[in-house]
Amino acid sequence: MNVSPVDRPRPIGLLFWGCAGSAAVMQTLIWPVPAAARLTVAGVLVLLALVWPTLRWRRGAGRWPATTAFLLLTVLAGVFDGSNVSLFLLLIALTNVTLAFGPRAGALTTAGLVAAQCAGQLLLRHQTLTWAAYEMFAVALYGVFVMTLATAVNEARDARDRVGRLHDELDRAHRELRRYAQHAHDLAVAEERVRMARELHDSVGHHLTVVKVGLENAERWRDREPDAAWQDVHQAKTLTGDALQEIRRVIRALRPSQLDGCRGSDALRDLARSFQGTGLRVDLTIDGPEHPLPHDTLLFRALQESLTNALRHSGGTRVTVHLRLTPDTVHLTVTDDGHGAAGAPHGFGLTSLTARVHDAGGTLTTTDPATGGFRVRIDLPSPDPAVPAAHAGPATLTEAVTPEPSRAGAPAGPAGPAGPAGPA
Repeated sequence: MNVSPVDRPRPIGLLFWGCAGSAAVMQTLIWPVPAAARLTVAGVLVLLALVWPTLRWRRGAGRWPATTAFLLLTVLAGVFDGSNVSLFLLLIALTNVTLAFGPRAGALTTAGLVAAQCAGQLLLRHQTLTWAAYEMFAVALYGVFVMTLATAVNEARDARDRVGRLHDELDRAHRELRRYAQHAHDLAVAEERVRMARELHDSVGHHLTVVKVGLENAERWRDREPDAAWQDVHQAKTLTGDALQEIRRVIRALRPSQLDGCRGSDALRDLARSFQGTGLRVDLTIDGPEHPLPHDTLLFRALQESLTNALRHSGGTRVTVHLRLTPDTVHLTVTDDGHGAAGAPHGFGLTSLTARVHDAGGTLTTTDPATGGFRVRIDLPSPDPAVPAAHAGPATLTEAVTPEPSRAGAPAGPAGPAGPAGPA
């Protein structure tokens, strides 16, 4: 397996081939050495070139046989080479030991080289003890310098590897988070579809079934009992108008125009206005700094659900909405003047809304006031307790949305037959 360029530092490769070429030139053309020594050095350089590609330069991936052979060949080149070029080859071998096997192996190798240098100077070259000590000090100094650089390279590699692993983990976590977010979105869409399908089945489906049966009876009895047939036709017309109102209500819930570039209290006011013509009067009051409005999406959905429930189930004609904003909390109260819940359990809409409020760290409570009707109260913590100075101080806004006059022949009350008392 070839060594990747990342595995072997490029400057070390350039240094090795430069030293090997310099040693060959000096042995051949410049340095006067015996022919036997010249041939020996040439053979050692050839062997070094053969062993060079097998070396590994990353910690944990070293090969002791190749590293040992390379180290011994550089020592042999230093013995027979009369120049100082072989010293650089020896330092390259020490660098390989430190990079591949760590600073401890490099320290042991340096100690061995110092001992070998001392023995060579005293026994082979018959130098004085002072000169041998000088040579030993030089080898030790070079060795410490090389080990320091190699250790720094290893630490830099480890840091780069850690950064790479953290980047990969972060990338995996990001992909997993996106997958979870998409899954949650799909679940929310599926849940909303089930809810809308259930409402369409319970309301529009019932109306259309009755219309179909009534028209079939009118067709069957139009000759023998024309008055009864026309009565069935009139009832079918009325139920068709009820079904149309129900379809409009579902479309309003699916595509609220308030979300088209409009946020905060403006979205709440537009939502209140959207109930014009339904026979329901909506009085909206906002106390406190309203820009930016915290939890605007959740408050929009809560008001939408409360007004829809009041329209469908309360039987009332007026809804009072009070939004109070403080530096620490947000309070939304929706009260209608209908007949109340009378202890009926929450339907799917309020149950889902309660879970969303709980996820946001708030609470949702429902009561039947002593004056009558039904009340929904939502208390939420403010995500940013600090109130901007530009919005400090109380601010109150009141808006009333009155029902349009009923047209002749069109029902002015809530769409569809009155459902059971209680929230949806």
